[in-house]
Amino acid sequence: MTERLSISKDAATARDGASIAVFKGRSVLLVKRARPPFAGLWSLPGGKTEGAEAPRETACRELMEETGIEAEVKGIVDIAWIAADEENGAPVTYRLTVFYGRHAGGSLKAGGDTEAAEWVHLDEIEALPMTEGTTELIWLAARRLRRP
Repeated sequence: MTERLSISKDAATARDGASIAVFKGRSVLLVKRARPPFAGLWSLPGGKTEGAEAPRETACRELMEETGIEAEVKGIVDIAWIAADEENGAPVTYRLTVFYGRHAGGSLKAGGDTEAAEWVHLDEIEALPMTEGTTELIWLAARRLRRP
């Protein structure tokens, strides 16, 4: 399990969410966050679980809402624990299930709470201002996707 920030992992109070690393060739789909937490930073498409949604459903819904893209989900990269502040400044902990997969369709367009959505070549991801731990998750997902 990846621990991206040193925080208390109280499962009873953590909010569930999911994200997904989607690949098309040697590029990964990234979104630039428009709102807190992490406004202005690039990250994987994803967000909060709604109702009784399963993590995979959350990842696919958020992917479509934020990018207009569909993915063939191949598996889970990791579970990431993220400490953040809500828009009102209250601290919150998110437990994100991070999936990975391949582009399966759709037309790229930024939507939802994203400022931008782009296919970024893997050689260029290190230069972007990203949410903590995202680069490592992308590389791990890329390696898993290459496995037979």
